[in-house]
Amino acid sequence: MCDNHTILIEEGVYVRFWVQLPHRSGERLSLLFHTLDDAFVFIAKHRDPTSEYPPLIREYGTYLRRGELVAFPTETVYGLGADATNEEAVRSIFTAKERPLFDPLIVHVAEVAQLAEVVEVLNERTVKLIEHFWPGPLTLVVKKHPSIPAIVTSGGDTVAIRMPDNPLALSLIKESGRPIAAPSANRFGYTSPTTASHVEEQLGSKIAAILDGGACSVGIESTVLSLVSDPPTILRPGKIGPQELFPVIGEVVYASAVKKTVLESPGLLKNHYAPTTPLYLVDDVSLYKDDPSVGVLLFERSRVSFKGPVQYISEREDPGEAASRLYWAMRQLDTLHLRMMVCSLLKEEGIGVAINNRLRKASRKR
Repeated sequence: MCDNHTILIEEGVYVRFWVQLPHRSGERLSLLFHTLDDAFVFIAKHRDPTSEYPPLIREYGTYLRRGELVAFPTETVYGLGADATNEEAVRSIFTAKERPLFDPLIVHVAEVAQLAEVVEVLNERTVKLIEHFWPGPLTLVVKKHPSIPAIVTSGGDTVAIRMPDNPLALSLIKESGRPIAAPSANRFGYTSPTTASHVEEQLGSKIAAILDGGACSVGIESTVLSLVSDPPTILRPGKIGPQELFPVIGEVVYASAVKKTVLESPGLLKNHYAPTTPLYLVDDVSLYKDDPSVGVLLFERSRVSFKGPVQYISEREDPGEAASRLYWAMRQLDTLHLRMMVCSLLKEEGIGVAINNRLRKASRKR
C-alpha cells in the first residue's frame, strides 16, 4: 500500500495499482506502469487520483467543447482528441501533429447513441460487432453521416469509428458531450505514445491538456475493419484478428496492397510508427552482439551477452506482452543516441501479425 494506492508487481513485467473512481459507480481503475520509477513519478504528482480524476475530467471535457485539444489514454495508445463535429478543432489536430490532410482520423464515442451524428446507418453486421467487441480495440469503417466534416475523413464518404476500452477515455468523451476525433498523440510518422510522458515530449506545448492514465495495456493501435467491402476487410491488423471476427460475422480478409487515392483509415501508409534511430529487421540479432552502438529489441530471454543496450519487448515469448511494450521499448532505445537498433519478426499468428506490421512500417528499408 502507498497512501491511496494499492501497488502490485506482476512477474516483473508491470507495476499495477488500483484507483477507485467514484464518478463511475463501483468501478476501480487499474493503472499500469512499465517500471517502478514510472509508478512513483505518477504517485508523486497525483497523491490522491481518486479525488483528482473527476474534476480533471470535467475541466478537460470543457476544453474539448471549446474546440481545444486534449490527449487521453486508451487501451491501445494515447489519443489526441478534438470535437469531431468542429472543423476548426479537427484542423488543429493536423497542425499540432504536422499530419497530412490526406490521412483520415478515427472518431471515438463513449455510448452507441453518439453514433447517430457520426454514422449514416447501423446495419445488422455493424451492430453485431459493436455488441461483441465494444468497448475494445476494434475500429469499424462505415458510411459517414453528413454532419461529420470532410476533414475528419480526408474527403471520403466513410468514417472510422470505435469505443475505447478505458474508463478515463470513456468518462472524458461522455463529459465532453461530443464524438471525439483522435489519432495517436504524437508527431506524425513517429512512434506512437503509450504513456503521458511520451505525449509531453512531442506535443506538450501544443495542446491544452494531457490526461495521465499510466501505460496503455494493449500498446498498439486498434484493428481497423472495413464494413463497406464484401467480405469485410482488415485494413490495419491489431489485437482482434480473423479468428475472433469469424464467429461473429463470418469470413474477413486482409487488405491487398492496392494503392487508393482516398485512404479509408489511418495506419495505411508504408512508413509509419518510426523511431528517430534507424530500426532494421534482421534474422539473427546475435550477429550484432559485439557492437555497443547497436540497440537490440528482444522477444525472449537470451543467453547471448550484448555489448549494446537491450530492451525486452517480452521476456517470456508472450505476444500480448510484446505488443504492450513494443513502442515503450523502442522509445527507450531511441533516447540513447545509438547508431541503429535491430529486431527480429515474430511468428505471423495472432497479435504477432499486428506487431510485425508495426515493425515493418517502423523499420528502414535496406
